[in-house]
Amino acid sequence: MSASLNPRVVVLVLAVLTAITAGGGAAADPSVIFAHGVSSGEVTPTSAVLWTRADREVVLTAEISTDPVFARKLTRTARASAANDFTAKALVLPLRPATRHFFRWRQAGSVSEVGTFVTAPLPWYRANVRFAWSGDSDPSRNSVGTPFFNNWETLNAARLDQLDFFLYLGDTIYSDFRAGGFLPDVTTLAEYRDLYKAGRDFPALRSLARSTSFYAMWDDHEVRSDWDAETVDPYFLEIGRKAFLEYMPLLDQPLIHDAGCAAPPFFRVFPWGSAADIIIVDTRACRSASVETICLGDLAPTMPSFLRPSFGLPPAPPLGCLAAINDASRTMLGQSQKTLLKAALLLSHAKFKIVITPENIQQLWVLPYDTWEGYGAERAEILNFIRDEGIRNVLFLTTDGHQNIMKDVYVDRFTDPTPIAYEVMTGPIATVTWQNLIIEAVGPSGVAAQQAIHNLLGAQCRHLDAYSYGVVDIDAAAGTARVVLKDAAGNALHDQVTSSITCMKTLGP
Repeated sequence: MSASLNPRVVVLVLAVLTAITAGGGAAADPSVIFAHGVSSGEVTPTSAVLWTRADREVVLTAEISTDPVFARKLTRTARASAANDFTAKALVLPLRPATRHFFRWRQAGSVSEVGTFVTAPLPWYRANVRFAWSGDSDPSRNSVGTPFFNNWETLNAARLDQLDFFLYLGDTIYSDFRAGGFLPDVTTLAEYRDLYKAGRDFPALRSLARSTSFYAMWDDHEVRSDWDAETVDPYFLEIGRKAFLEYMPLLDQPLIHDAGCAAPPFFRVFPWGSAADIIIVDTRACRSASVETICLGDLAPTMPSFLRPSFGLPPAPPLGCLAAINDASRTMLGQSQKTLLKAALLLSHAKFKIVITPENIQQLWVLPYDTWEGYGAERAEILNFIRDEGIRNVLFLTTDGHQNIMKDVYVDRFTDPTPIAYEVMTGPIATVTWQNLIIEAVGPSGVAAQQAIHNLLGAQCRHLDAYSYGVVDIDAAAGTARVVLKDAAGNALHDQVTSSITCMKTLGP
């Protein structure tokens, strides 16, 4: 056999190979477009969920590596199907704890952008932790494509804080109250999906999702405003839950089955070394119906009677209102989830027990119906459990109120004011701020009244009119957790009444 090849044969072989690579015209496999980026979530010391969306039905390969050039990598496959709006997810394990990983998605010659995340340290390992949280992000745009609120700059600022993870805490879309009520509600699964895609069209969200992992939780506007397990429309619950699961990097593997819930609650616990346990509770799927109708919409039914007249309210709320609020048969969590929350708090060996709740547990008095305060018996039960069991360093993080509040949590400001935990509320990312909601409802005088109420309740820092997020920085060696509220430019917020006060709190020794 000759060691040389006939040039005509070489040309013929190359021509055939080129035709095969090109797919031969009609048989060509067109490039997959990853139009909505990549993200990771549900990170543990040894696993993570990876997400992307293709432009058509196709089997995708996720590649994961500890080096950015993917010299050595794990691979997992997932199908992007029409049934899931061409989204794809892969649970990847085993991974190395406390390690930065890089990932991308591939199909033939089509490759997505590269994302990165850090796995959690092992539960007994002492390591620093830095994370951020916010919520309430309306992706609505006007007829010429301009966002109604902003370009979600808070998420750009959060990305620059070099986070270990981000908590995307509720109202991740607005299926109703869109553009502050100026746009019609969405009513179909396709429209719900379009809202999530519209959110991913904001470069700030895509960049943050590419740079760190997410823990995501729904609240009400992913389904319908202020929904509860007893009265929710099953149609909107079904399509709202489906779209949320499709577009967030979490798996539909519920830990709890409770017959009293409208859907399996998204209860989860994620240890981050010995410094923190992240305990995420679902305050929607199992909650009892609101008693706002029984209370005839009273603006502040839980406000002490001796204060009510000074705010233009009668000395007492409507008959039966407080009894309904404090009815022990009513629940926010459902029995199974409440049992798991107590166990997670009691059994935690972490320095800080960080409870992620879509609604505030602190007293605010004003319109408490949709918050923990509107479920008074269960709220008191949880807080008394923390106190009676001597559980220290409990930090509640929340959103939903469209304002920034830092204050102690107690059973009651006047009758039982001993601090039991601490809570910090932040947001919104992009919707109407609490100050503007007040002005729209009752005028500027209402803002002064709200500030007076915050003073009475002992708020240590407050800002009612800022697009915002919060950052928690845990120093494992010092045993401290510093919480800072920040504006859309990444600057620390200052108290709206006393500007010399920075919205910052250090918990620990």
